[in-house]
Amino acid sequence: MEGIDRNGTATVPEGACTVGQLNKEIERALADAGNRFPGHVVGEVSEVSDYGFGTFFELRDPETDPSISCLAWSDAVASFDHDLTAGTEAVVEAEVDFYPDRGDCQLLVTDYWPLGESTRQQELEQLEAQLAGEGLFDESQKQSVPAHPDCIGLVTSPAGSAREDVQATVGERSPRTEIQLCGATVQGESAVPSLLDAVDTLDRDPEVEALVVTRGGGSDTDLWSFNAEPLVRRVAACSTPVVAAIGHEDDETLVEEAADARAMTPTEAGVVTTTPVEDLLEELTVLERRVTHGYRTLVESRLEALDRRVESAHETLTRRVQQRDAVRDRVRDLDRRIELAYGGLVAEQLDTLDRDVERGYRALAATRLDAIAGRLDTAMSDRELAAESEAARDRVARRRLGDLEARVDGAFRARVTQELDSLERRIDRAHREITADARVKRNAVRARRFRTAAVVLGALLVFLAVVAAVLLLAG
Repeated sequence: MEGIDRNGTATVPEGACTVGQLNKEIERALADAGNRFPGHVVGEVSEVSDYGFGTFFELRDPETDPSISCLAWSDAVASFDHDLTAGTEAVVEAEVDFYPDRGDCQLLVTDYWPLGESTRQQELEQLEAQLAGEGLFDESQKQSVPAHPDCIGLVTSPAGSAREDVQATVGERSPRTEIQLCGATVQGESAVPSLLDAVDTLDRDPEVEALVVTRGGGSDTDLWSFNAEPLVRRVAACSTPVVAAIGHEDDETLVEEAADARAMTPTEAGVVTTTPVEDLLEELTVLERRVTHGYRTLVESRLEALDRRVESAHETLTRRVQQRDAVRDRVRDLDRRIELAYGGLVAEQLDTLDRDVERGYRALAATRLDAIAGRLDTAMSDRELAAESEAARDRVARRRLGDLEARVDGAFRARVTQELDSLERRIDRAHREITADARVKRNAVRARRFRTAAVVLGALLVFLAVVAAVLLLAG
């Protein structure tokens, strides 16, 4: 740039003007323009602020976000057929005015005709009715904000004054409370996604006990992000209690309706979410006095009740001791009377009992002896009959065994003799047929084997006879 020397200083270029001169030139240019600006402007009314000398408001483009400040003097407002209402789409009759002292451009409104609610305002009302119908704004769905949170989540612009207001209020009222800041964009196209992300992050943080969503004042356009349906639904669905403080006292947004509590300003949001240390100390003092008073009252009441119970118990014990002594006296008297009566009665009863026992014993002994004698006679008869029957069975068995032995012996002898005769005949025939000495020897060996077999066969027959005899005896 020309006019700058090596030391960094500069000289005023030719043709440069001051800010005041520039503003004056703009004022003259607007005045010279005259009828170049249209006399009527269409827009949505917002930010209506009434003062004694006039009313300020914003006129926003119905289709886009641009807006312009407006001023209607009090005499002009008095001539309007309708009240200036925020959210109304209207036509204003105005001229462009410029204030050179501040460099502000605005419309000086001389008349006003409402066209009805703006499309944006109608959509907002429809959304509000829909969400209300779904119960998002019901008081029964709202949570209580904890009075003494250890950690508060804060969703706002990190660079805004709202953050400073909340932090200052919380730090002053409850120094022990921690503030977890999650910065977000609070106006513009990126505001809704940024706010959603911040709310979701803090709502999922288990250490955060209360959540504050806030921003400072602004126009309806600046605050419009807080009417977005996704953000309103997310705030209503938070498991963490939410306190909303959007704009100033007159500003209203759907997020504030969906929140569990509303504060007029960021400073009040800090008040809503905390309890002053002084109040806590006062509450503790009151509680301590109440506990002390209650303790004393309870102890005194308990002691009095115990005294009454001890006194009553003492009187009861005294009466019971007296009753016991009286009972003991009666028992001793009865013992003496019983002893005297018992002595005479027992002697008499014993004599009578002795006589009865002796008579009964004699009669019973005679009867029992007769019965025993009869049973012995019967038993002896049965025993003799059983012995005779056993002897008869023994004699029959012995005879059968003798006959069996004789039969076995005769059969054995006949069989052995028959086998021996047959064996001898076979040996003789074999001897005659064999001429060689070797064959004779083999026949002799064979004969010995046959004899051995005969002996074994005989022993087997004897064994079978004995088994048969045993079976007969057993039968």
